[in-house]
Order: sequence, then structure tokens, then C-alpha cells
Amino acid sequence: MALFSLALGAQGIPVCKETPFQDGEKLEMVLMFKWGLVNTEVGSVATSLEQDGDVFHASCLLRTAPFFDAFYKMREHFQSVFTVEGNRPLEAVRDTYQNGYTANNFFQFDWDAGVVHAQTSYNGKDPDFKDIPLDCLPRDVVTLIYHFRDMDFSNVEVGEKAFVPCIVDDEVITLRVTCQGKDDIKVRRQGKFHANRFSCTVVSGHLFEGDQEVQVWVSDDGNHMPLAIMLPLRMGTMWLWLKKTENLKYEVTSRIQ
Repeated sequence: MALFSLALGAQGIPVCKETPFQDGEKLEMVLMFKWGLVNTEVGSVATSLEQDGDVFHASCLLRTAPFFDAFYKMREHFQSVFTVEGNRPLEAVRDTYQNGYTANNFFQFDWDAGVVHAQTSYNGKDPDFKDIPLDCLPRDVVTLIYHFRDMDFSNVEVGEKAFVPCIVDDEVITLRVTCQGKDDIKVRRQGKFHANRFSCTVVSGHLFEGDQEVQVWVSDDGNHMPLAIMLPLRMGTMWLWLKKTENLKYEVTSRIQ
């Protein structure tokens, strides 16, 4: 518990008193690729959340559309088990296919022993095993999404930063989150919303350039649902737009009439 409290204090931006999501929530976002004059729908991202006692089971599935598979095929399936209280990760699974590149990872967070047991395999090779010290509160991909939604920007000044540790492959890296203030955004086919916007530093990888920032808009209401996400790529830009919601915890009050 002392380690948990220390990690939360180091992250800089407070979390909500009540989590903005609940058992049975489902979100779907449309994936848009923009490059020059090209601006087309190329896939979808779906998240689902189920509660089992004092833990959440969450899933995030990204799929490119069949026509886009000929250019760049992606199948990303992330799963996570994390605590209802504090969103502390317990287990995480990554099953990735990116245009021929594959990654299959499993992480078990042993908080009593203070380590993450990591099993990582790439491109069909035999898995590597590694114990990563738990000297902070690192997030896997899925719990990172829900942690971002759980951040409370109500009393955070524009420009204020937080540093959030995250497990990528078999190491812990630090993401820099910067509050960009309140913003009104027109969401594709959904209307206009009041939102909180923040940016997050991107780790250089197969798709992303180093030091680029992801821009994120979350609804300025109790749900903190992701409205739009802009990701800079090596070629062009990827946008995610909220398409569909199911079983939200609170009434949507951020929509502008």
C-alpha cells in the first residue's frame, strides 16, 4: 500500500473519487487514416469492461478493415485484469499482428514479491522470461487507457504535467502527460462535445516517431469517455473517433445542443 500511494503521488494529476466506468460498459471507436488528400476509415477499436468482485476484466481489440489489410494489416488484442480500487494491474495479455510483425506477451503483477513476471515472444520465436522490479505503479496498455479516463482535470492548470510509468514489451518506460485545458470538439457523426484535452508523449516504435505526442479528448462529464484521439505516424496521421457507447455509468451531459 505504501508503494501504491507513492506511485500515485508521483504521477502528478489526481484521480476521480468515483471511477467514471462500470461493469458492462462497451465503447467503439472508428479508426481514420489521414495522409495528404487521403482521409478514410480504415478500421475500428472496441473496448469492453466486466466486473468480477473486486477486479475488472477489460479487453481492447483493434482491427483494420479488409480493404486496408492489403496496405497495412493490424490485429491488436489487449486484455487486462486490474483492481476496481485504484486500477492496479494484476495480469495483462498482448496479442499483436502488425503487417507481418507479431508479439505475444503475458505479464503477471506479483505485488507481494514486488516484481512483474514478464513472458515475451516476437515473430514466433521462443518466449523470453524476465522479472521486472515493481518500484513504481506501471500500467499495461489497457489499464493505461482506464487510468487516463480516471484522471480528474477539474482543478488542474493548463500545462501541468504528470509522469505515468507504463510497461512496453519487457521494460518500464515513463509517459509524460500534459494538461491542455478544456476544449469543444466536433466528433465525427456524433455532434459537438465539451471536452478535456491532454497530450501524451509517444514512445518511438514500429509506427510512431520519437517525441511525437498523442492528443486525447475525453468528455467533460462523469463518464470521461474518449471522444477523439490523434496519433502521429511515420506517414500521415491516425484519428480515432467515438462511434458507439453502451452501458455508460453516468448520463452524457457534455454534448452541446
